[in-house]
Amino acid sequence: MLNRAYRGTVWMSALGVSLAIFGCDKRHERLNAPPQGDSDRPHELGKNFIYMNDNAMMHDSSVADIHFEPHIAELSGLGIRTLMRMGELLSISGGTIRYETASTDEFLITGRLNAVREFLNAAGFDTANINVEAGMARSTGMDANRAIEIKLNAPANTASQTGGASTAGAQAGPPPAP
Repeated sequence: MLNRAYRGTVWMSALGVSLAIFGCDKRHERLNAPPQGDSDRPHELGKNFIYMNDNAMMHDSSVADIHFEPHIAELSGLGIRTLMRMGELLSISGGTIRYETASTDEFLITGRLNAVREFLNAAGFDTANINVEAGMARSTGMDANRAIEIKLNAPANTASQTGGASTAGAQAGPPPAP
């Protein structure tokens, strides 16, 4: 049989742990935005990023495979949100939305281009000045000379980056002139 002091300590410890567990069960509100929509409590700096995002979207003016459901010509949730904003911006100034893909399935590409056109029409945007076509995004990419310079200055042992093949001693860029 346990002595009274020990039993009291055990009971007080159990009571303290149970109060801590139940007392700390405070429900917290979300601090970030819900996955598809706006927050009830937007961050005060959020409005600064709207224009930055719009500029990047208008510079790029493209949709890609991620904006569609896999293997079909139906827009995904991201595609709908992107095209809603892009449609708002392009209906003011006009422009071209390019669909950039690595797919060679002409039927799928045509279906996705038509899905973009149909969505913009159904959303009520003035599509007279909005073209939709397959092609690369308008971003400038990286200069080839800069890419060669980066490759030449890369560490000699890049086996972990190339899947196990060592590139030590391999020369990047065109062969030296004779």
